[in-house]
Amino acid sequence: MKRILPILFATLLATPLFAQDEISQAKSLIRDGRCADAIAPLQKISKSKFKTHAGAQASVMLTECYLREHKRDEAMKLSSRFLEYHVSSEYRERMELAHAIVMVEQGAVYDGVEDMLRILAYSKNPAARSRTKEVAIQALAASLMTADQLQALLEKYPVDKDIVGWMQLQIGRESQNARRYKSARYWYKKVLNGKVAENLSRTAEKGLESLEDQGAGLPTVLVLAPLSGDFAEFGAAAIQGVLLAQEQAGLTKKVNVRIADTRADAAQALMRTQQAVNQDSIIAVIGPIMSAPAATVAAWLGSNFQNIPMLTPTATDDGIAKMGPNIFQVNITMDNLAQSIADFATKCLDIREFAIMSPLGDYGASMTTSFTRAVERRGGNIVAFRNYEEGRPDYKTEFDLLRDVRFKQENRRRNIARGANDLDAVSAKERRFYMSDSTFNIPGIFIPATNPGDAGAMVSQVAFNKISGVMLGTSGWYGRELLVRGKRLVDSSYFSVPALDMNGNSEGYNSFAKAFQDRWGAEPGEDKVSGLSYDAANIVFSTLARRPESLTNAINNTEVFKGIYGDIKFKRGANVNTKIVTVQKGKFVTMNGCSLPQ
Repeated sequence: MKRILPILFATLLATPLFAQDEISQAKSLIRDGRCADAIAPLQKISKSKFKTHAGAQASVMLTECYLREHKRDEAMKLSSRFLEYHVSSEYRERMELAHAIVMVEQGAVYDGVEDMLRILAYSKNPAARSRTKEVAIQALAASLMTADQLQALLEKYPVDKDIVGWMQLQIGRESQNARRYKSARYWYKKVLNGKVAENLSRTAEKGLESLEDQGAGLPTVLVLAPLSGDFAEFGAAAIQGVLLAQEQAGLTKKVNVRIADTRADAAQALMRTQQAVNQDSIIAVIGPIMSAPAATVAAWLGSNFQNIPMLTPTATDDGIAKMGPNIFQVNITMDNLAQSIADFATKCLDIREFAIMSPLGDYGASMTTSFTRAVERRGGNIVAFRNYEEGRPDYKTEFDLLRDVRFKQENRRRNIARGANDLDAVSAKERRFYMSDSTFNIPGIFIPATNPGDAGAMVSQVAFNKISGVMLGTSGWYGRELLVRGKRLVDSSYFSVPALDMNGNSEGYNSFAKAFQDRWGAEPGEDKVSGLSYDAANIVFSTLARRPESLTNAINNTEVFKGIYGDIKFKRGANVNTKIVTVQKGKFVTMNGCSLPQ
C-alpha cells in the first residue's frame, strides 16, 4: 500500500502537467500561424478534460482556431456548450467574445454586437475590454446594421465614448444613404460633441460637409405602435396596414416610414416622438394605437407642433382629438357613440326618462358618463342607475334595486295626482302588491355592455325581472351572440355603431383584404387594427399627393375620406360618422334617420 499511494499521486499530478504541455505546444503552433495544426491536440484536451481548468483553456483556444479556419459551425457548437457549463470561468469573457464573433459571421449581426457591448458593460478585465472594443468597432464599421438597430443598441449600451461615437456615425451614414439628411446632420453633430477619437471626428466633419447643399431630405411619417410586450400583435398589424398603404400609394422611395416601439406605454411613446421630431423631417404621425399613449403624444404635439398631424387609428377615449387642431381620431370615440344613441332616443323615440345598467370597468364608466351628459343636454333625465359585474348568471338583486327606485318615483306621481300632502306615503299592502306582481316601465334602458353575448343576456334579465322599456346600447352589442342570447326579446332594441360596413363585405374592404393577404400571407384581423391603420395612412398619403401648404389644414378641410369600412368624417378632429342599428325579426337593420329603411 505504501508503494501504491506515491505512484497514484504521481499519476494524478502528471495528467494536468501533460495537458499543460499539450496546451503550450498548441500555443506555439498558434503563434507560428499554424492554427490548423493546433486543432487536433486542442480537441483532444477539450474533449477529455472539458470540466477542468486546462479543458476550459483548451476549449477557448480551440474555438478561436475554429474561427481562424472558418469552421463556424464547430465554433458555435463548442462556444455554446462552454458558456452553458462554465458559468464563472476566467476564460468566459474570451469565449463570449468568440461566440459573439461567430454570431456576426453567421448573419446575426445585431445579437452578436449586443453581446460584445454587454461584455464591455460588465467586464473589469482590461485585456478583455480592449480586445472586445476592437472587435466591436470592426463590426460596427462594416455597416451591417440598420439605423434603427444601431439606435436600439445605443440606448441599451452607452458603454464607451468611442463605441457610442461609432454607432452615432453609422446612424448618420445610414440616414444619409436613405436621404434622411436632417437625421444625418443630427447624428454627425452628436459625434463631434462626444469628444471621441480624432479619426471619428474627422469622418463626421466630412459627413456634414457632404450635406451642405442638401435640404431636409425625404419627408418622414412616424408610426407609433407597441412592437414588444402584451400588445405586440396589435402593433404588428398596425405596421402592416401602414406599409401596405405606402406601397399602394407608390411612395416607398418618396416618403420614409420610421417605426417606433411604444411598448403601449405613454412615457415611451412620448420619448420616441420627441426623438423622431428632433432627428427627422417628420411630416405626420400615425398612432399611437392605445388611448393612454395617444393622449400623451397628442398633448405634446398639439401644443408644440401643430404643423404635424397625428392620426390615431384605434384610440377611442374621448377628448384626444381636442388636444390640438392637428390631432385626429380615425376610430369612433366612446363619447360619440354614446351621444349618437342618446340623440336618437330623445329625438326619434321621444324618450325623456332613462335607466342605466352599467358594467363595472372603464368602458362602462366612460359610456355612462358620456350618455348621461348627452341625455341631460337634450332635456332628458337619468332616473335610475345601477352597476353590474359582467358574466354572472343572475342579476335579481340589481334589478330589485332598480324596481324599488322606479316604484318610489311612480308612487310619488300617484300621490301628486291624488293631491296627497305626503308624497312618499304608501301602504305596506300596496307596496307588496306592486313590488311582487307589477311590471315597471322605464321608457329607455341603456346598457353599455362590452360584448354582444352579455348584452343579449342582460336584455333577457330585464324582461325576467318585470321591467319594460326600449333597450338601448352601443357598439358592444353588435354580433351574432346578441341574437342567440336575446332571441325575440332584442327585437326593436337600438344601439349605435361606427358607420362601418359591419359585415366587411364592401368593395373597398374586399380589395384591402385581398391585397393584405397577398402582401402578408394572412387575412387582416377581426380587431380592425390593420384596416384602420391602413385608412389612417391613406388619409396622410392621399392628402400629401395634393401637395398642400399645410397637411393639417388640408385634412381638416376635407369633408369625407373614403375608408375601407366606410366614410370617415372629421369634426374637430374626431370621426363622427356613426349609425343606429336595430333588430327586426332576428336580423340587424340599419336605421335611415328616424325610420326603418324601405
